[in-house]
Amino acid sequence: MKKKVLLTGASGFLGQLAIKHLSEHYSLLCIDRVTNDSKITKVDLNYFDEIDLFLKDKKIDIIIHFASDIFDTKKKNVYLNNVKSVSNLLKISKKYKINKFYFSSTFSIYERNYNFLINETEPVSAKNIYGISKAETERILLSSDNEISVIIFRLPIVVDVTRVHRLGIVFEFIKDGKKIFIPGKGDNKIQFVYAQDIFECIRKSENLLGKKVYNLGCETNKSIKDVIEHVIKNTNSKSKVILLPKGITLFLLKILTFFRLIDFTEYHNKILTSNLVLDCNRVKKDLNFSSIYKSEEIFLEAYNYYCSNYSIIQKINSSSSKKPSMRFFSIIKYLS
Repeated sequence: MKKKVLLTGASGFLGQLAIKHLSEHYSLLCIDRVTNDSKITKVDLNYFDEIDLFLKDKKIDIIIHFASDIFDTKKKNVYLNNVKSVSNLLKISKKYKINKFYFSSTFSIYERNYNFLINETEPVSAKNIYGISKAETERILLSSDNEISVIIFRLPIVVDVTRVHRLGIVFEFIKDGKKIFIPGKGDNKIQFVYAQDIFECIRKSENLLGKKVYNLGCETNKSIKDVIEHVIKNTNSKSKVILLPKGITLFLLKILTFFRLIDFTEYHNKILTSNLVLDCNRVKKDLNFSSIYKSEEIFLEAYNYYCSNYSIIQKINSSSSKKPSMRFFSIIKYLS
C-alpha cells in the first residue's frame, strides 16, 4: 500500500513537478493557499484550524513541505508566513503522529562570495529576508520533537525544462542573437539542481531516521560565463557575452531594482558575481546518490524547451513557467 503524503505548495513549480514524479510511488494529498485545480485543496498554512480540518481522518504518513513565500512577496510576509507555516505543520505532525517531514531549503541562506565548496556546517550568512526565513525554519525543524524525522534539502537554483521566469531573460537574448552583458569577469561558478534529483532523494531517504541536512545540486559546475557560452555554442546563436565593470554595473542594477525597472532583487544582483556552490559529499555518502547532470547541460535543455514551446509559454500564467517580464531589459536587448 502506498504511503500517504501531505504535499504543500502543490500549485507551485516544485509542487506540480512533485505531483508528476511522485504520484506513482505515494498517495498524494495536495494543498496550496491558492489553487484553480480541483485536485488541490485550498488550505492556508498560516491557520492551524484549516490544516487540522483538512487532515482529520486522513492518516498521513509523510509531510513534504514545498510551500514558501519567495523573493517576489512582501518582505514582512515572507518571514512571517514561512516561519508560521512550518510551526503549524509541526503541531499537526505531533497531533496526528506524522513522523516524517521533508523541507526544501535554499542556498539563499548564504550571501557572500565563497572560494570553497559550502558544506552543511557552514554558518548562515543571509541578509535577504527569504534566506533568513529559511534558516529560521531549518532551526525550528532541527530543534523539534525527537520523534519526528526531518530531512532538509538545501537547494541551489532549481531547474526543470518547464522553468522559465528569470532564466528566460537570458533565453530571450540568446534566442534573438543579442549581446549578453555580465558584471565582472564572469568567472564565478553557478550551480543548479535538476528537479527530478530532489524527488529521487526523497524516495531514497524514506526510511532514514533522525534529523538530517543535505546539500543537493550538480557536482560539475562551470562559471556563469561558460554556462551561457555553452548554450550559445550549441544552438548556433549569434549572441556574445560582454563583460562589464563589476562595481558600476552592480550599482546600476541596484538602481534599476530600487525603481522596479527590472524583475530582480538585490540578492539576485549579488549572485551574478558570487561563487555559491554547495558541497554534495554528504548526500553521496548517506544516500548513495550523485547527480548525473551538469549545470550547463540543464541550462541548455531548459533553453531548448523554451524555444520549442515559445508560443505555449507566452500564454502561461504560472510565475515560474511563464514568459519573463523583461521591463528595462527589453530596452537593453533592443540596443544590443
